[in-house]
This record gives sequence, structure tokens and C-alpha cells, in this order.
Amino acid sequence: MKNFPSQQALRKLKSLLGKRLLTQEECLVYTYDSSLRGIWPLAVALPEKKEEVIEILKIAEDFKIPVTPRGAGTSTTGSSLSHKNGIVISFTRMNRILELNQEERIVKVEPGVVNKQLKDFLKPYGLFYPPDPASYAFSTIGGNVATAAGGPRGLKYGTTKDYVLDIEVVLPGGRLFHTGRPVLKQAVNYNLTSLMIGSEGTLGVFTEITLKLLPLPEKRMLFVSFHQLEEEPLSVISALLLKGLTPCCAEFVDKTSLKALYKVKKDKKFKNTQAMLFLELDGRKEEVKKDSEIVEKILNSLKIPFFKAEEEKHIEELWELRREISPATKVLGKFKISNDVVVPRSQMKTLLKTVRKIEEEVRLPILCFGHAGDGNFHINIMHNEEDKGLAELARKKIIQKVWKLGGTFSGEHGVGYTKRFFAKKELSPLEIEIMKKIKQAFDPFNLLNPEVKIP
Repeated sequence: MKNFPSQQALRKLKSLLGKRLLTQEECLVYTYDSSLRGIWPLAVALPEKKEEVIEILKIAEDFKIPVTPRGAGTSTTGSSLSHKNGIVISFTRMNRILELNQEERIVKVEPGVVNKQLKDFLKPYGLFYPPDPASYAFSTIGGNVATAAGGPRGLKYGTTKDYVLDIEVVLPGGRLFHTGRPVLKQAVNYNLTSLMIGSEGTLGVFTEITLKLLPLPEKRMLFVSFHQLEEEPLSVISALLLKGLTPCCAEFVDKTSLKALYKVKKDKKFKNTQAMLFLELDGRKEEVKKDSEIVEKILNSLKIPFFKAEEEKHIEELWELRREISPATKVLGKFKISNDVVVPRSQMKTLLKTVRKIEEEVRLPILCFGHAGDGNFHINIMHNEEDKGLAELARKKIIQKVWKLGGTFSGEHGVGYTKRFFAKKELSPLEIEIMKKIKQAFDPFNLLNPEVKIP
């Protein structure tokens, strides 16, 4: 009799969704995400329209069953995994681009639309959606919004939070509301849109998202430079910014990442290099030409070897090298502890030196790469099972240093299950109290991703 309410709920969900309700062994693929944490859900719901999401949330509240929204399962923190005996709502079938308004430069999409799918759709119209996380080829817009995703273009264009105008949200009990309006300026309500961005499924379930778009840049140019001193690319970035340039991307690749790439690709340029810098310029042709001359002058003055790409195909081929870092890390260790810390740009060198010192102390490979243009490093600690304790110790030391440098332990991957301990350390008691009160206002029975985000 203990599980009777759950069985009743499953019968109602089955009546609503039919074969689109998965149970038992059918749920296997949903028991994990990129965090490699495993939790088995009670069921997985595959809605095809918002009306079904509303009914699912009504049933969840009636039977007090936890609910987790899920996109493509690319979360590195476990935020797309079910609570024990909870329901996962997978949005893989709600993947339609609903409306494009070229004059207003806005687009309305369902949460299951893949980031790359949207980019490809917009290109023929001369428009683009700038946020481009490394997982953009398979991560969804709903997941990007839920985790406040960023990406290489964050330096010039900002991140997800800068492009969301309105979100249609369903709350437990099936209550539906909009966080804003499909216009570029709005000041009537509290900024509920910003509140939902990065909420990791703890405040509401998204069914439609309205995004701001920009004109596609007329010209792109990518510089890839090769450095014998690991810290040198960070100095180059600072020099360019002080010259008044704002590259659309400034991606730093450290020596440990290059070691992993060499083991996978056997390319000598990775073996004989201590660091790489991916520097992309975009805009009007005249502007890119002028800025590229400044970049070349700085690189030549420092005698740094580089090559540049101007053709779209060549540019994308080079960017694939950057995107291959994460999968390549597996050659350095069976397991990975992922961190996406942010420090002021002026403190990037100090953090890098600290990481190398800790790497030497624990004798584990530590990668430190990422969006150096905005101070956001992806620090991956590779280890085997027997070294898990050392890896966790290294993580704590690195995050403590990040705090001392005035930074934060997460810039774009969220908190999820795996980082709640650090949230408790970073946030003040008053901040946590306010977050809990906000959570209660939206989700009084604590049914939405109940063990995620909030310490």
C-alpha cells in the first residue's frame, strides 16, 4: 500500500500519454546525464504539447510527486536527473520553432529545440542567436535557459540571459503564466524572466521561450596562435582589450588540454605547444579588417606563431578542435570532476598558477581551458576511482582560491546536485533564505527538482 499513490499517478499519466509514458527498463537512458550521476525515475513523460505538460503538473501536485524537466541530458551537474521516485518530463518531442518575426528580430521556440537547429534555421534569414555553449550541436534551448548557458561568444555578445524576452511557464497544479512580453523593453512586473534563467527546473517548467535575435555578422575571421609560455595568451587577451578591441571569442587552451588532444590526434602542433588561443573577430568587413591588423601587429611583435582563417568552412573546422577537448579528456583519466569557475580577468594568471601548483601536489591531470575573454575557466580534474579523494581535495582548494580572487564557482553550468555544498559556502544565510522563499512562492510543495540548486 506504500506505493499506492504513485501507482494511481502512473495510471492517470498512462491514460494521458499512452506509449509516451516510459516506465521501468524503458527509463534506462534517462537515469544519467553528463554528470555521470545515476538516479532511476519512477517514470518518464514525453509530452508533445503544452496542454499535456499542464496535465502532468496537475497530476504531480495531486499525488505530491517530484518533477524534473529535461532537455538533452547534457548537464554536468545532475540537474536533469530525476528525484528518487520522481517523474522526468523530457522535451525531445516539443522541438518546434513556433514563430519568427523578422521585423522585430524575435523567435518563439519550444524548449526541446536544439541550439544548432535554431542557428541553422535562422541563417538564411540573415539572423543569428549568439549563445553557443560547447554542447550547442545537441543541447536544447530549454536546457540552455535553465542553466544560464554561455559559450565562447559571451565576451562580445553576452550569454543566454541577454536574449530571453519571455518564457511561458507551468507551475505545479497546472498553473500557467508568462514571465514577460515579446518586446525589447518592459518594466511593469518584477523581472521574472531573469529569475527563471538559471533556475535549473526548480521554479517552473518551460513550454515556450521567446528570444531576441541579432543580424548575422557580415564577416568572420579566426586567429589561432601557438604559445611556448602557458600564461602568454592571457596577456594577449588583456593587451587587445586595452587597445579597445572586443573579439567575439577569446578561447584559452592550456597545456594539459593540449596533452589530451595530442594523445587523441597525434598532431605535433599540440605536442610542442604550451598553450593556444582561439581569437575570433566578426562584424562589418571594414571593421574586421582594421581589428585584424591590430591583432597581427601584437602577435608579430611578441613573435608568436599563428595562422588565420577567413572562410566559413575553415573557421568551423578549427573550432572543432576546441570542441573536442572535453571528449579528449578521457585519455587522461576514467573519471572527471568538472568545474566552470569565473574570476576577474585581472586574476586569470593567478588562478592558472594556483591550478598548476595543486596539479603538482595531487599528481592528477587538471585541465584549465575555456572562455578566458570573460574570466570563465573550465577546470576538469581527471582521476581514476582510487584517486577520487585527492580529486575532491583539489577541487576544494581551487574553489577556495576562486573565492579569494573575488570569483564564483559556477559561471554557466549551474549548481545541480553535485555543487550544492559549494553554494552553501558561497552564498550568505540571507541570500539562501531569500532563495528559499522565492522557491516556496512558485513551488509550495517543493515538487520541482527538489534537491537541486538551493543549499
